[in-house]
Amino acid sequence: MDSGTGRDAGRHSARERILDSSLHLFAEKGFTGATTKEISAKAGVNEVTLFRHFGSKKALFASVIQERSHLGEIAARMSVDTDVPVDDLFERNAKAVLAALKASRHLSMMILGDAWRMPEMQGMTCDPSVEKSVDLLAGLMAELMATGKAREVDPRVAARALIGMVQSYYVTRHLLGGKEPGPEEDEREISGFVGIFLDGVRREVVR
Repeated sequence: MDSGTGRDAGRHSARERILDSSLHLFAEKGFTGATTKEISAKAGVNEVTLFRHFGSKKALFASVIQERSHLGEIAARMSVDTDVPVDDLFERNAKAVLAALKASRHLSMMILGDAWRMPEMQGMTCDPSVEKSVDLLAGLMAELMATGKAREVDPRVAARALIGMVQSYYVTRHLLGGKEPGPEEDEREISGFVGIFLDGVRREVVR
């Protein structure tokens, strides 16, 4: 095996281990509480290697946010197949949002715990993949309006409303709610969100 290739693979492996260790320790202890010494130890490298890869603790924190998010999976999992029943279509997409959020649990803990305190980090927490998902869902809403399957509303506001309901459920039940909800509760909540989203709660006035 080429020694240069081996060294490159080793550097890549060390970098990935540092990112993985940082993700868990930043989520568990916060930016201030997690030290580069214990991050290095958990990753099986020395601090010199950590700083050679990332330069500073703050740069490492930023790299974790940028490289360890699963939120890009939202857009990849979303369906725009308008041939399926509307309820099924939106339930499928709401589940995709929840699944991606659950996969990014430690990153969510980092963002809620520390990233919002750092002005230079705040732009990074607005993952562009989330905006892409809003765009996809807004486009889907516009298409349903055009075909008469949905009433006229601002499609981007509607898209943010559905995603916001799922995000709120994730934060209050999966992150802060104590006992982790099971699949049945997730299913029931998602179905309820979609029902409210599609039908609203205002009773029709009979004139």
